[in-house]
Amino acid sequence: MFGQWQRKRGLANLILTLLDSKGEMTGAQIMREIEKVTQGIWRPSPGAVYPALDKMESEGLITVSKVERSQRYYAITEKGKRLLSPQGSLEVVIGDLEYNVRYLLDNRDLLTPDLKEKLKEILEEMEAILK
Repeated sequence: MFGQWQRKRGLANLILTLLDSKGEMTGAQIMREIEKVTQGIWRPSPGAVYPALDKMESEGLITVSKVERSQRYYAITEKGKRLLSPQGSLEVVIGDLEYNVRYLLDNRDLLTPDLKEKLKEILEEMEAILK
């Protein structure tokens, strides 16, 4: 599940980056542009792109800037631009951290002594930067 979620977030970040640098685009243009920037390695399917666009729109990261015939053009919002900033990236990482800590807490009975030791090391590093 984590890998799939990570990939979806990666797709959203890539879409935001494209809209920020290239301006408004349709879903089809976004798919072609992703294929272009990945040198043909990856062309996301409509089944991945359009749900991502819908979710990003509902989160206020993008907006439909215009509709021509049946084509919707998407543009990045100020909220989307903030997410691309270093501060926005940190906020995303902290949200991910919270999600993962809650997962660990829910599954604490599965932690081996080695995993507990690794978590202690990470916690010590975190405490050092929070002082």
